[in-house]
Amino acid sequence: MPTRLETLLELALRTSTANVDPYKDDLKVDLLPYDLITQLFRILTIETKQEKDYRVDPTDLHLSGLESFSFDYVVKWPVSLVVNRKALTRYQMLFRHLFYCKHVERQLCSVWVGNKVAKMYTMQKARWYSAAFALRQRMLNFVQNFEYYMMFEVIEPNWHLFQHNMDTVSNVDDVLVFHTDFLNSCLKDCMLTNPDLLKIVHKLMMVCVTFSNFVQRLNQSTTVEAEVSRLTKENSLQALGNKPTTKEDIKKKAAATKVVSEHVDQLVSSENFERTITNFDTNFSRLLLDLLDKILDMSSKNYDHKLSNIMYRLDFNGFYTERLEAVTAQRQSANAAGLDFPAAGGARMRPASFTGLHAEAARRIPANLRSSTSSNGSQ
Repeated sequence: MPTRLETLLELALRTSTANVDPYKDDLKVDLLPYDLITQLFRILTIETKQEKDYRVDPTDLHLSGLESFSFDYVVKWPVSLVVNRKALTRYQMLFRHLFYCKHVERQLCSVWVGNKVAKMYTMQKARWYSAAFALRQRMLNFVQNFEYYMMFEVIEPNWHLFQHNMDTVSNVDDVLVFHTDFLNSCLKDCMLTNPDLLKIVHKLMMVCVTFSNFVQRLNQSTTVEAEVSRLTKENSLQALGNKPTTKEDIKKKAAATKVVSEHVDQLVSSENFERTITNFDTNFSRLLLDLLDKILDMSSKNYDHKLSNIMYRLDFNGFYTERLEAVTAQRQSANAAGLDFPAAGGARMRPASFTGLHAEAARRIPANLRSSTSSNGSQ
């Protein structure tokens, strides 16, 4: 284990409210040789034919520190009767899932910071850069609402229920049952026990990370941030020296801004940038529609109202309703004809680019509000 990680963990514990916790030294940092998706599929597909697909040699995995990072805990007897290795593994999986989602959110927020800097420049061909802004916002909306769903609609209510049940226990067996039910409910409602949903969520996160890296590389290549910091530093030095800004300095700043803006225009207006943003948009829309379609189908079949709550979060304004209605209609037609219907993002449905060629689609009126809007307009 890297000494620096252990030092940072100790520093974080001793500079927080956990400093008074007598068990803080039992918390450890661990770098696992496999990522979360491999760990989960090894458990979910054990003793099946699919198990061979996830027997990956750790030396073949190229993991980053974020993907392999996890916590561990030294549990002493008699607490180890309840918080055993099986329970700790479940806690680890929940933490790694939330931790990676938080990492994706921070990456998208970093893209937002770069976008704020880029908006200082007047770009004549900002069509596809605006499409990238809109796509980043859709990705951030998905990641944040997915996090809020897991934290405030799954983990927190289940934790309160677990505390309430603990007030009624009379023996260790009851504690084991209630604790196991708590962990199983969290894993199930966070989609960590469903291979189909887990695959889609993992792919969505990968698309978001790849998109963030692409836009950040673009911002770095244009040297926007470096140019702004240099100009800011010059202005600060002038302010410290009480030297008034001359017309020549203003002209230099305007000329530098123009050069950077033209360079950004040249990159953004290229066909490669246009094609890349369209591909990101298409892949993200296809996967998100596939996720919403599967959630809707599962919640209706299994009467799982908890899982359907994420539908209201991700499609709160009916943005994807029309698309999902078309998928449902085609599935019913295929079932009536005895045909296999693919997923919402399958080959029979043309993937939609919501914020690419049709950026105005983000401002469309939801289907459930069209009738009232059209009647008001006719009056």
